[in-house]
Amino acid sequence: MYSLLTQTFADQEAKIASLILEVTQVEKIFLLGSTLSQRRTESVFITDAPSCRYVSHYFILVVINNNKESNNTIQDKIENTCRSFIPVTAIVLSIKQFNEWLQEGHSFACRVNKFAVVLHDAGTTVPEESKDFDEVGHVKINTCIYTNGLNKVQEFLAGADLYRIREQNKMAAFMLHQAAEHVLHTLLRISTGLYVNTHNLDKLIRYCTMISYNLPDVFNRNNQKNERLFQLLQKAYIDARYKEDYTIKTDDLLFITERIRTFIEILKNTYERLGGLKGGG
Repeated sequence: MYSLLTQTFADQEAKIASLILEVTQVEKIFLLGSTLSQRRTESVFITDAPSCRYVSHYFILVVINNNKESNNTIQDKIENTCRSFIPVTAIVLSIKQFNEWLQEGHSFACRVNKFAVVLHDAGTTVPEESKDFDEVGHVKINTCIYTNGLNKVQEFLAGADLYRIREQNKMAAFMLHQAAEHVLHTLLRISTGLYVNTHNLDKLIRYCTMISYNLPDVFNRNNQKNERLFQLLQKAYIDARYKEDYTIKTDDLLFITERIRTFIEILKNTYERLGGLKGGG
């Protein structure tokens, strides 16, 4: 299905590549995936309601040779530039980092290099992987990442409960942010091998949507209440500790806690689906 989509929407992908090239000097652009949506209209005026499928979101890896700006800054520029055409989630890596990962046999770089469609190639030489992908070792590493990550998440939730009981809601919110962040990092790492240095939950959810399509529905930010609650959680990493005007109600803490427990269930189901239990998890 991935290959068929890239053929069907080739013109759209070419446009995305051209927009990205306007932002920064690019060595390679890989298409990691896309979100396929369906639109269907039914009415009293038509007996056979047709439907159409379209790509509503793209996931892109952009490999750059630009040391003047941070990867996060370039990522934001790429996403903002593409947004007027189609929403894009970009992962930005330096060519040096990507090549080093290939030589190390890093699971993310090797899988991308082997399977992902290339939307742009500046002709930079890519080294052959120096190590064969170690499936057994990968399962063991995933088991360790999953176990450690889940333990941390559970401890942060326990801390949130304790702070809430003590009526220290701001610190409870910070603990909930940490729980959400760690469950998403763990999900991303066991599924792709990728770790991104960010505390931004919106970005982490978008990255993890490549693995679990229903993650964005956990908070369902299409309504004002859920968006408010998500922003309370998002801002808790800094505001709950350093800003006096940050407040959060106990009922909101309880609601957010249940959403994070849903994240945990998605993590557990993904781990089992990936075969992590075979490694002794």
